Amino acid sequence: MIAQSQVLQRGPATGRVFFFLAFVAALAVPLHAQSGKPKSKPYIPMQHRLHSSGAEVHKPNMKVFQKGEALTYEVSYMGIALGAITTKVVSVDSSASGTRIRTEGYIRSYKGVPFVDLKTTYKSAVDRHCSSIAFHSKELFEDTTYKYIDYNYSKDRDTLIVIERLGKDTLKYKTDTLSLDGKRWQDGLSLLFYARAHAHQQYRDTVPVLMYKTKAEAIIEFGSDKEEVDIDAVDYDIDAVKLEGVSKFTGIFGLTGDFEGWFSRDKYAVPLTAKMHVIIGSVRLELVAWKKPGWNPPKQ
Repeated sequence: MIAQSQVLQRGPATGRVFFFLAFVAALAVPLHAQSGKPKSKPYIPMQHRLHSSGAEVHKPNMKVFQKGEALTYEVSYMGIALGAITTKVVSVDSSASGTRIRTEGYIRSYKGVPFVDLKTTYKSAVDRHCSSIAFHSKELFEDTTYKYIDYNYSKDRDTLIVIERLGKDTLKYKTDTLSLDGKRWQDGLSLLFYARAHAHQQYRDTVPVLMYKTKAEAIIEFGSDKEEVDIDAVDYDIDAVKLEGVSKFTGIFGLTGDFEGWFSRDKYAVPLTAKMHVIIGSVRLELVAWKKPGWNPPKQ
């Protein structure tokens, strides 16, 4: 159960979380609102995907986490460039206490874009299951004031405390907790890497997602069919795989519904391109630059 307490009202900055979450959840192009469910495949809920031995049925491909990786995507609407999204793998550490992988994500709008001033930073840590174990966000709220959000998981991963601050003032710092129901959850940034780590498998998954104190989910259909993708950064068709699904949550800009996205058909499963629906229409995201030693998009 969610303890009842007063929280920050969602202001303009909240939309950026949904904007980013829609990207990382699906790298997504909603097909048509309420256009129906994805094609049926074997349904194995995330929290039950274990053999009797305790081994995971669908193990994540941890090779997607390459320390120092930086991927940059341009966001455009009707051919007009709006801004950029960059994701990074900061560190990959393994010890007797477990695996901890730190990632970061940045959203920046371009100067001169009317009515938009996005400056947002996300930091996430995941474990060997590609599940969120820490999360921090810093979002421009208005003018020069930033809003900060932190997820503090309990040691047994059974509860979560959400800390919210506006500027230097702590607006909420209570011991009110959110029950995690014994599931492995994703935050907005970890969800991208979870999708990458399973992109070459073939099954249907219901993925629990935390958005502030709201418990939601995304249904993802992972498939291994070959596709080809064209981006401006290279002069050849890229060998890719596609996933699709449904986000079972709605952002304040109406980000919800069916989606599909494309990843490189190699061990790194790099997100290549996407389209997603917002209230003004469909925006496109495309890989424009990367820092990844020894990697280039695989040829079709």
